[in-house]
Amino acid sequence: MKQISLLLLLFFSFHLFGQSEEQQQILEKTIEKYQSHESVSYDVVYEIKYFDDEKPMTVTSHVDILKSETDTIFKGFFIYDRKDSFVNVIKYYKPNDLFVIDLSEEVVTKFNASKEQTFPVEGNMDGSVLNIYFLEMDKLQRKLKNPENKWSYSDTGNCLKVKISYPDDEDYYDREESIYIDKKTQTIIKITYQARYKDQIQENQWLINNLTFDQLNEASFDKRAGNYLKTFKTENYQPLTKEDYKLLENGTVIPKIKGTIFPNYNETIELNSNKVMILDFWYTSCMPCIKTIPHLNKLKQKYKDKIEIVGINPIENQLKQKDKIEKFLQQVPMDYPILLVNEIPTEYNIRVYPTLYIIDQNGKVRFSSMGFSENIYEELDRILKQITN
Repeated sequence: MKQISLLLLLFFSFHLFGQSEEQQQILEKTIEKYQSHESVSYDVVYEIKYFDDEKPMTVTSHVDILKSETDTIFKGFFIYDRKDSFVNVIKYYKPNDLFVIDLSEEVVTKFNASKEQTFPVEGNMDGSVLNIYFLEMDKLQRKLKNPENKWSYSDTGNCLKVKISYPDDEDYYDREESIYIDKKTQTIIKITYQARYKDQIQENQWLINNLTFDQLNEASFDKRAGNYLKTFKTENYQPLTKEDYKLLENGTVIPKIKGTIFPNYNETIELNSNKVMILDFWYTSCMPCIKTIPHLNKLKQKYKDKIEIVGINPIENQLKQKDKIEKFLQQVPMDYPILLVNEIPTEYNIRVYPTLYIIDQNGKVRFSSMGFSENIYEELDRILKQITN
């Protein structure tokens, strides 16, 4: 019996080893295949569900990519489209020049990528349609070789699933990426990503169809975009300056703001107080806003009735978004009222979230800042000590 058990163990060990070796070969051949081809075309449905959203946002696009050894920014040419309830655009890149073609307005905006004007694609939801590793197969290889990451193989019918688990990153945990490879064609047909923040989850998904290799050249891109570039008005992008981000100066009397105090949507009030106020311009999907809120809660606890803090939300201001805010508050308590507004006076110049203002008892600005910083509590506390004593 012992001899039979040993033989069975050896058999299953060999069988598992053989499977792992076969799976490794599929992955390696896929990487080699993507590295050997010069161009790719595909249709993609990209979905992202942000942490506090109940439903995902979706972008459907057709993408063409051509590698270029001389391009140092994206490593190639690309063109893709996006048409939905928000926009109807084509984004076209050829080395150093990025064109955003607005088909509704019949206007082309030209960006100089060599001057880091790549934000219409990088960090942009629709730009994620490019992220199937064709131009960045070395990035995938680095992920697999990184000793801090854990990865595994599994079979899902006709696909090999390669799962990469990443270490926790500050407030984010359970970060996983899964790459689904069609075993027959050795192509990536699906990618998923997830990350958790507290008990909320973000989920991304790429569904890739109609993928073909080496059917493109530079003329293909001119054919797809050239007519628009010739007939539409072209404007060079003018970057914002420091002056464009300038907030209200200290000593300025603040413009009045009207809105409704959550959850009462029926009564409009004008924001007014004879106390020191902190105005927190925020919205629920803003991670820097979420990081700022506990510091504001702590200041409220310290100064109690000496100050008022108001969270001003111009994004989730409709009754249909009430449940979203209530769910958010269960995860991220706010010890101060929320003012829902339809518009913010332009003088506040809210371009970044969160934006914070400290207002003194006379309604004048004493401090302002944009974004989150690790020392935001100390900065606000220093000003509050000066004007509440």
